[in-house]
Amino acid sequence: MDRLRTALEQSGVLTETDCLLSCHSTFRIGGKADLAIFPKDARELIEAIRLCRNFEIRTTVIGNGSNVLFADDGFRGAVIFTRRMRDFSNETDGFRASCGTSLAVLANAARRRELTGLEFAWGIPASVGGAVCMNAGAHGGEMSQIVTETDCYDSDRDTFLTIRGNEHDFGYRTSIYEKSPQLILLSARVVLQKGDRDEIDANMKGVLVKRRVTQPLDLPSAGSAFKRPKGLFAAKLIEECGLKGCHIGGAEVSKKHAGFIVNRGGATACDVLALTEHIQETVFRKTGVMLEPEFRVIR
Repeated sequence: MDRLRTALEQSGVLTETDCLLSCHSTFRIGGKADLAIFPKDARELIEAIRLCRNFEIRTTVIGNGSNVLFADDGFRGAVIFTRRMRDFSNETDGFRASCGTSLAVLANAARRRELTGLEFAWGIPASVGGAVCMNAGAHGGEMSQIVTETDCYDSDRDTFLTIRGNEHDFGYRTSIYEKSPQLILLSARVVLQKGDRDEIDANMKGVLVKRRVTQPLDLPSAGSAFKRPKGLFAAKLIEECGLKGCHIGGAEVSKKHAGFIVNRGGATACDVLALTEHIQETVFRKTGVMLEPEFRVIR
């Protein structure tokens, strides 16, 4: 690990040893990673991945940490965070954005240019890379509707690829990137439509007001805890099963929105996982529906 860090620093890549992962997760949960790596561009990201492979160091790539649960024991290896890779450029009908670009920042840039199609993303605490990988969506919109092309690095083959259109294999909260984790998304082309500034402003304000009214934004979480079952709503099932406010340790089913598991203070990953399992078992026993977690567990 010391040799890896030295090689990274010689390449100009920012690193941190014994990095507390709870500081890099919206859940505010997680132990320490042996090494955290913070590339500022695609070159540094790829250099980091190659060096980790050469030194046989276990690696995972994380965006904004908004849809993950880090284990209490941390991560034995290197965690690569892409949040410094946040540059984007204007194109005639949208943007070319690096994987670490904030989705909310991009939505605001679209508003300034009077481009519509990204209003749904206003307030989602995700990076472009993470949002594309899981096909993030809300309020009737999702990434599959606006992403036409992505550039990526195949870490298994040490090659670069451009993925277009249907090749993304978008589905509900999934994509080719989720199914093929060796593909590391570098940038995405987002195509939008010309819109009316007042309508865009109104839509974004409406989205933000709805989030503040309905979601527990005052407490750490990973967003929606469960994927939506076909034809149903996870939050409704959880509430109907009497689980709203249920807690194990510091993890709690939000009293404001039953689809959220929140860290009400001092929650551990074990608390969250135990509560997740309890919710799944209870809902399945009472309704026959098995809920699928939406957040990723990083061990």
